[in-house]
Amino acid sequence: MTQGALHVMTEGRPDGLPVVLLHAICTSSDLWQPQLPLWNRRYRTIRVDLPGHGRSQPLGGEPTLSNYAVALAETLDASGHDRVALLGTSFGAMVAQAFALRFPERVHGLVLAHAGALTSAEVAAIWDQRLRDLYMLGVEQHVRSTIGRWLTPGFAHASPLTVDWLGAMVRATSRIGYREAVGAIQGLDHKSRLGQIAVPTLVIAGAADMAVPPEIVRPVANGIPNAEYAVLDAAHMGNVEQPVAFAEVVGRFLNALGSGAAER
Repeated sequence: MTQGALHVMTEGRPDGLPVVLLHAICTSSDLWQPQLPLWNRRYRTIRVDLPGHGRSQPLGGEPTLSNYAVALAETLDASGHDRVALLGTSFGAMVAQAFALRFPERVHGLVLAHAGALTSAEVAAIWDQRLRDLYMLGVEQHVRSTIGRWLTPGFAHASPLTVDWLGAMVRATSRIGYREAVGAIQGLDHKSRLGQIAVPTLVIAGAADMAVPPEIVRPVANGIPNAEYAVLDAAHMGNVEQPVAFAEVVGRFLNALGSGAAER
C-alpha cells in the first residue's frame, strides 16, 4: 500500500525488530525477495519503493538525498514506525546515510552495502554519460550496461533467469525517477559527517564490485565510530549474487542489534 509519500510493504513478525529495506537505483523493493523467507521469520521487514521506482512517484524537481530521507520519514510516520533499523544497498545505502544524519533519533542501527559516502567529480561525470546513453542508445542498452556493472560475468552467464528479473526492474524504472536519483547520487557528500553516526553500523562491500569497489566502501566503515566491515565474494549486487551469505551476515548484525534494543 502507499503510505505517506512512498509505496511500502510491511511483512514478517509483528513483534520483531522493524527493519527498513532500501533498494538500489533502477530496481524496487522486490530486490529483497531473496532474503525475505529468512528475515520475515525474525524481523518486521518494511520494504520501501524509493521515489520514481517501483510503485512510488518521483519527487519532482532536483531532489537531494536529504529530500529522499524526508520522504522516507513521512512514509514511516504514516505507517506508524517511529524508530527502525535501516538497511540500504547502493543508492538505498546513500539514502540510509542521509536519513541517519537528518533523523538520528529514529535509527536503531544501519546496514550500508555497496556504497561510498562521497561522489567525486569524475564519478559524477560518469553518471552524466550514463544518462546521455539512456536517451541516445535506448533502454535495452541501458539494461545491458547496468546489469553488466552489477554482476560478475560468470554469475550473469550462469543465471539467465536472475538477469531477466533484474532487467525487468531496470526497464520498469521511469526516466524521471532515474534522472532524479542520478542527480541525488551526484550530490552525495557525507564523508565529513560520518563521525556523527552514533548507532551500530555494518558496512558491506563486494570483493569483485567494479561499480563501488572495496577501496571506496572501506572508508565508510572507517569513518563511522565502531562500525563493522564485511566483504562478500560478489560484485555490486551482493544480496543477489550471494543471497545466503548476505542474509546471514546481515542477520547476525540485526540479531545483536535487536538484543541490544530490547535491553535498552
